[in-house]
Amino acid sequence: MDRQITQNNLKDNTFFWYSYIKWFNGYDDINEINIDEALEVIGIAEEKLAEWKEQFFSIDKGGESLKFIGGKLEEDITFLIEFKDHEIIFFLNDIYFGNLGGHFEAWFLTWDELLSLQQFEHLFLLMLPMTAIEQHQRDNAEQIIYNHLKTIPKFEQSAEYISKCIVNGLLIDELFFEIGEVGTVNNQNHSVRNIRKYPRYRESVIELNKVLKKL
Repeated sequence: MDRQITQNNLKDNTFFWYSYIKWFNGYDDINEINIDEALEVIGIAEEKLAEWKEQFFSIDKGGESLKFIGGKLEEDITFLIEFKDHEIIFFLNDIYFGNLGGHFEAWFLTWDELLSLQQFEHLFLLMLPMTAIEQHQRDNAEQIIYNHLKTIPKFEQSAEYISKCIVNGLLIDELFFEIGEVGTVNNQNHSVRNIRKYPRYRESVIELNKVLKKL
């Protein structure tokens, strides 16, 4: 079984993006529903979605359904996203920085760092759930996320609504800040960049900050 997800697999693939965004930590604050319920406005046929999932994430002889997408951002910078049964794991240069799933850790990238990834096809939306948006960036973030979502078939009419739900889950109350030799950090719970609460990630954050400065 081919485990690698290609750029062609993602292009205009409504089922993939619908399934992927359901993992996000987003919500509709007015109707008090999570992102998975909010996405119902897209009008995806559940039977067809289930058929696509069974084929796309098919289980191999070893009972695994691991898929991944990865590649080079620069000559010496790589990214990897692993899709497993119950989690999605994120790496830069093979250094772990986030997880959607049981061991949830997000709010790693700054908004400006995410924007620097727009030059790479599909990477903006792929890295979006690992991003932390400061309150003053909200309007700009909603507009740019909307611009990306409206290019996905069937998302056009609800892209503005879904972008607001996504941003709700990415907002942080405190600003990112700098610490001496470490670089950019934050005080957000469940963030690898919160080295005060999770000192085990200190060395990883130092290396990741060096990588991100090159983009």
